Amino acid sequence: MKGVILAAGEGTRIKDITYGAIPKELLPIGNVPTIRFPLESMKLLGIDRMIVVIPPNGKQSLVQGLRSGQQFGVDICYVVQENNGPRGIGKAIEAAKNWVDEDDFVVACGDTILCNFLAHNPFDCLQPLKKVQYLNDPIASVILFPLSDGPERFGVAKFKNLDNDEGTLYGEIDVLIEKPSIEKAKELKSNGFYYVIAGYYLFSPRIFPYIEKTDPGKNNEVQITDAMILAMNNGEKVYGIVHGGNNGKQFLPYEYWDVGMPEAYKEANKKLIDIDLIEILRKVNGKCK
Repeated sequence: MKGVILAAGEGTRIKDITYGAIPKELLPIGNVPTIRFPLESMKLLGIDRMIVVIPPNGKQSLVQGLRSGQQFGVDICYVVQENNGPRGIGKAIEAAKNWVDEDDFVVACGDTILCNFLAHNPFDCLQPLKKVQYLNDPIASVILFPLSDGPERFGVAKFKNLDNDEGTLYGEIDVLIEKPSIEKAKELKSNGFYYVIAGYYLFSPRIFPYIEKTDPGKNNEVQITDAMILAMNNGEKVYGIVHGGNNGKQFLPYEYWDVGMPEAYKEANKKLIDIDLIEILRKVNGKCK
């Protein structure tokens, strides 16, 4: 299994904080850069080969910070998502196709944080993703987060059914819509929540033909949600795993932030400011990195 970290976005929504001087993926959360969250989460799945998708300008400070990945105990390489055609997450994932080859692969947005506050290692968030993928062999398994309102800027899922495996809620997805209207989103609400895609996925390489067939939408962007919908319409299965919220029996101790949004960045830092993430990584990895 391989890891793909998406870092080709320009960070226009958060330029009031970055001033365009540093990539959003390097913004500090607590005392580590944002991109360490997906990197360390993948590493805990046993993934030691990762590719970072970058824009044509290269994001040189990001490349210089990550380098070959040796200092993190992983092997990192880079691929450019070109600007001479459609953009979007779907095309960013497609840029890694040749490197992924025939392996299953985890995809994470480099500016998105999942954090497990009750684990001895708060980066340990993706084990259920791997388990669900290998038990059910869907074309994709996705991390979902429950929101009580404001679903219209996300991909939103509705389940066929939900199972509870030792506190982990998961199930096959019946309906998936990218950035629905408020009225359309109401049809997807269940158990008092909208289940929104949190920027972490595990794909079979079977997804690539569907990305290629997906037409660009708004802003000439190919959305990976639309590619998954195309696959579902062709009989493929997509599973969702719920992180956060309440499963009716116990609190699920996950937090999710899209650091590309200024308010989310501030909230994440407020929550994590008193947690020494470097010390946690030192203990987990056996040395300071």
